[in-house]
Amino acid sequence: MGDPVGVTVRRDERYRQLNDVVREFEDACAEPSVVPALEFFDLHALEIWFGTPPNRLREVLSDLVKRGAPPRSIVGGVYAFLLGDPIETPLLATRLGDAVLPETEMFVRMFEHRLGGRLREASAAAEELSRARVDLHAMFDRRGGWNLFLSTQLGTTAMLAGDLTQALVYFTEARLHPPAPILRFLLREALAKSALIEASEGDLAHAREHLDAARAIPDSTSWTEPGVAAAIAVAEALLAEDGDSANAILADIPAAQLGEIWPFYAVAVNRAYGNVQNYVAADRRLGLLDSMALPRTPGDGYSGSIIPILRASNALCLDNPRAAEQFIALADPALARTQLVRAQLSLSTGQPRRALQQVLEMPEENRELRQVGVWRHALLAAAHLQLDQPAECETVLQRALASVGEFTEQDVRQFEDGVRTFAAQRIEGWPATQRRGSSFARASAATGKNLTEREVQVLQLLTSGRSRDEIAAALFISVNTLKTQLRSVYRKLGVSQRSAAVLEAQRRGIV
Repeated sequence: MGDPVGVTVRRDERYRQLNDVVREFEDACAEPSVVPALEFFDLHALEIWFGTPPNRLREVLSDLVKRGAPPRSIVGGVYAFLLGDPIETPLLATRLGDAVLPETEMFVRMFEHRLGGRLREASAAAEELSRARVDLHAMFDRRGGWNLFLSTQLGTTAMLAGDLTQALVYFTEARLHPPAPILRFLLREALAKSALIEASEGDLAHAREHLDAARAIPDSTSWTEPGVAAAIAVAEALLAEDGDSANAILADIPAAQLGEIWPFYAVAVNRAYGNVQNYVAADRRLGLLDSMALPRTPGDGYSGSIIPILRASNALCLDNPRAAEQFIALADPALARTQLVRAQLSLSTGQPRRALQQVLEMPEENRELRQVGVWRHALLAAAHLQLDQPAECETVLQRALASVGEFTEQDVRQFEDGVRTFAAQRIEGWPATQRRGSSFARASAATGKNLTEREVQVLQLLTSGRSRDEIAAALFISVNTLKTQLRSVYRKLGVSQRSAAVLEAQRRGIV
């Protein structure tokens, strides 16, 4: 496998590596004057940062500060950051006394908000940072890899905030920067995180391409490499064909290496158990993660929402729309996954028209990820089928075949069984598969415990206070037929009388 497009990775062992830069910096620190170390740090701050374990770097910078490194030097700023102290800006270059890294304050705000799980604040700082950063040069890296670093960090912030399409833009941008072989691990990180996004909600073929490109870049001596390796492993688990293989990969990942990618680990764990339809075990694992002090703000971005989203989906797979409703209420409403699960919830409670509306109202930017597009078509088809609209269902399925590139067996598995049977009979070119549907398909399926459209109509008339005779007349059915439908409604809602049925229907949002 060759190097990624636009990147040249030099494998000559004589070429300068991270540990070479760190050794040269330590030599400069041993000089009687701090000036050589300050000037060297100005030129190689990123290499020193990533090449020196944080505890050791704090010791070295502490010594330089005690020996007179100015607070507004880059050394002083990085040391303050390591201590969690305010950074005095603007930072000044030692040799010229000029202001450097004008984005420092915005970057620190973005990074600290992100590490604290405050994704809305982190996203606001990221937008400000993106507007203020110095444009990259088409041919030369004049900022010591800083623009490459910013692209990777902006991508990570967007990724954790749930703006996955924008995250992919930033990670692609990282691949377009002028070559920086000594910082190749940053490109490897961007590729690994692109693979995570594509494997979880995007294009599986693209995910595999990103993984191949990431693996083609040799490991460096950076202390961040274990985290990149963990991201690659989680992406591999997401792409695994069966649950046992995925769980074996996940079991080998040290928890301490997950860092900020833990939300995608949760997706991988849930998918592994879902592949064997063990939704109880999946929910148990998610509940364990949910009990941990993870960096997140409930309902804020991907980090603050992914566990309740996954648990809501599992609840639907277990025919428990009540629990699903409680979980999904905790998720960020702007996320595509939240919107999709809410539509699934509408289907499960006999409201296909509402499900149609919810899917059609999804913002355009949420439709760009390939897997999201497949899921949208799966829900639209299921809703039309529940509404007994075969022509509309057929149109949706034909569009699905034509709109997402090559339509694969994996795509077919996202459609619930009733739709798959319908498609096999009515849609020319529909791929055949004997494999059971995915967890998404199971959560989208109508079961014997879901209210039908007619039963929802009965509930709506019950809520209006009409008598049984009046309801039967309004629906043009006999009172005996109405009694049969009421018994079904009560059974599905888990109640035994009219008033309780009305209250439960209102609680679920059915009426």
